[in-house]
Amino acid sequence: MFLAIEALRAVRQTETDAIEMRRSAKIKARQIREQAESEGEAIVSQAIAEARQEAAKLLARAEAEAAEEAKPIHREAKTNSAQIREEAQRRLSEAVALIVERIVKANGRS
Repeated sequence: MFLAIEALRAVRQTETDAIEMRRSAKIKARQIREQAESEGEAIVSQAIAEARQEAAKLLARAEAEAAEEAKPIHREAKTNSAQIREEAQRRLSEAVALIVERIVKANGRS
């Protein structure tokens, strides 16, 4: 009978140990999940930061390339503007004479 009591105690102890192991396993699993979530969030945050940096670099490069492409257009526009200004300056005395002539003729006929 002593052996049967010892066997029952051993079974109870085994059951208690199994319950404790399950409880410990659940706690450990929760800790592992929380750590994985935390690490995952950190990885995502890092990826977002890197993507933003890369986007800023690409934007700066595109802006620099656009500025380089715009330089000849700007020079051409500046040259055209100067030519138009010079032509207008050359024709200014003609325009003034024409206006004065029309005003004088209009007033002379009245």
